Amino acid sequence: MKKLITTLIVLLLISTASYADIIEPGVSNESQYKEIVFLSGAPVEFTGKLQIKQSGKGDQIKYTYDYNLTGPNGATLTRKVIYVVNENTDSELKQISTGLTLDPKAKVSEKITIGDKTYVLEEQILNKASITQDKSIIKYTSGTWNGRKTYSQGQNKVIVDIYGENYKYDNTWSTVETAMIRHIITYQNKVGTSSTVQESTGTVEYGVTNIREKEILSQQSLPNQISFKESYMISEKKENTVVYKYDMPVITNGKTTSRKTGEGSFKLTTMPKLTSLPIPQYQDIRGYWAEEDINRLFSLGVIDGNGKYFNPRIPINRAEFAKAIIKACGLEIDTEKQKPRSRKEVQEDIIFSDVDANHPYYPYIKKVTELKLMNGTGYNTFGPDENLTKAQAVTILIRALGLENMSTFNLGKTFADEDQIPDWARKAIYVAEELDIIEPNEYNMIQPNNGLTRGEAANMLNRFITYLQKEIKTDYRERVVNFN
Repeated sequence: MKKLITTLIVLLLISTASYADIIEPGVSNESQYKEIVFLSGAPVEFTGKLQIKQSGKGDQIKYTYDYNLTGPNGATLTRKVIYVVNENTDSELKQISTGLTLDPKAKVSEKITIGDKTYVLEEQILNKASITQDKSIIKYTSGTWNGRKTYSQGQNKVIVDIYGENYKYDNTWSTVETAMIRHIITYQNKVGTSSTVQESTGTVEYGVTNIREKEILSQQSLPNQISFKESYMISEKKENTVVYKYDMPVITNGKTTSRKTGEGSFKLTTMPKLTSLPIPQYQDIRGYWAEEDINRLFSLGVIDGNGKYFNPRIPINRAEFAKAIIKACGLEIDTEKQKPRSRKEVQEDIIFSDVDANHPYYPYIKKVTELKLMNGTGYNTFGPDENLTKAQAVTILIRALGLENMSTFNLGKTFADEDQIPDWARKAIYVAEELDIIEPNEYNMIQPNNGLTRGEAANMLNRFITYLQKEIKTDYRERVVNFN
């Protein structure tokens, strides 16, 4: 098991408000919350309900967490804590810094009974800081925290020192938050009737992951006498997992007599939510190498054609690609509200001289310009009808992901047409190839300066969506927590 982490996963049940952040090593689904506790020296699973309530407004919000859990053999856990969350937004940098602390005006209460022992929380300290960078179509977050809990158990004390870090990304297709928490548990036990205190220490490493993902499913029609042979739908679900590894003392009469090690895991998932998508009807793509990509994007409304014909071999222009990238990123806009009615309104916006007020792609061109995903082709011109090269399209997609500066092992790789790659697109092409958004042909050629056809654009955009759905979560989950 790789080094483990724990996340505060709070997308929880029965709550009037929910705040996703790192707090305890627990996860939830629609019906229950589950957490694992090691105060007794062995793993004890508790399940039950967690209610979350929100109060306050503006940059400071309070969240009240109320736990009511039960475990095996009559074990119980009750906990009530109020967190204060302060946010500071830098609009220019598109960054949000967040601080989480305990409400100094409220007392934390926690009581855990396991067997014949009861642990009562006497004191808790918690400080967490995180930073989020908003890259328009995806948000990246990292955070770190530390804290301490001090429990009384009869005449004995149990002190839990807590250290953690978490990483998260969030886009329309998926969200993954992974975190690792390390608990150092110190037992201070009185020996007999004397004032001697015997100390023993154990450690627990938790890894928690919280995944929300949308998956595009295809279903082949079984009857022969049916008007369509294949249909598509979106399946949306959440999968929350805890893994743990421990090294704990075995205490007899207040003294450590041996040690116990082990590891385990548990998982809670939600019932998938299914949404049917429009049925593709194109007649000119049957047997075409990108047929599946085109059908998927049609069903998602990302790219369209002319009636029953998609025309996969003709070039895609810049305006069409602007619309496709906005839709692929889940940034659909209300075209009726966004569309200006006069040239005067156009002049009041940041727009180009060659994009008419009633241009059908006006709102999409305006949006990609505002998000700095696409630039103009010259002084105050966008070139909506100009063709797009593969190098230009790849650069736009990597810019949308915010990964222009990502470290890549591909920089030492050589393509057969390496000398044809423009310097401004070189890094983006290497990153895109590593992320499987593009791949060289059978001759190891990228062909960066070739005009991008509609079929090639569909393939590239489908790979882009697949990366947002699945591939990125592997990096966040498996580089932090090993689920094998």
